[in-house]
Amino acid sequence: MTHTRLEIAAVLLTGVAHFLIANWLDLQLVFIVGACLFWIAFVALRASRDTTVLATWGLTTRNFGRSIRILAPAAILTTACFIAYGLWTGACLLHWHIVLIGLMYPAWGLVQQFLIVALLAGNLRRQTRIPEGWLVLLAAGVFAAAHAHTLPLVAPAFCLALITTTVYFRTHNLWAVGIFHGWFATGLYFFALGRNPWHEVVAARMWP
Repeated sequence: MTHTRLEIAAVLLTGVAHFLIANWLDLQLVFIVGACLFWIAFVALRASRDTTVLATWGLTTRNFGRSIRILAPAAILTTACFIAYGLWTGACLLHWHIVLIGLMYPAWGLVQQFLIVALLAGNLRRQTRIPEGWLVLLAAGVFAAAHAHTLPLVAPAFCLALITTTVYFRTHNLWAVGIFHGWFATGLYFFALGRNPWHEVVAARMWP
């Protein structure tokens, strides 16, 4: 129980840091790199003391293929919707940077899914009697709230967490939902919103 409380508290503190560093100070790249390094170190430290924790979190190959098969229809449908919306609004952006983001974003998506579905929803599922459906809604609500600074991202974030938390509870594989998260976000930014995260987050900071 102690680990559970500390992990959930750390997730919430990461959310506060996101607001302060990424939103208020507009240092998105600093926050992303810092959060990734912190949580990678956290996983490594916990796993060095107890290797079974990786399976507890879903950081194994078990059910990876099953998860991908479940997520594939959602990936195709959401991408088609993003493209259709982008073409309708004229926002659809086709740029080769989509390849870079499509390769890089799943890593950041994995970290976010680790926080939301493994540490938050997963811990509450194991330690409380809250119905699974309510936990899915809670995870989706928290993830949507974390994107409240950019209103166009709120509804997609809510839907994304609904999908990933539900699939995670069924298959318990974190790698698959992390990859789905990355590709979902890539399609959303380029096809539906007409935004290039490489320019906004990376290039703008490295070559202002």
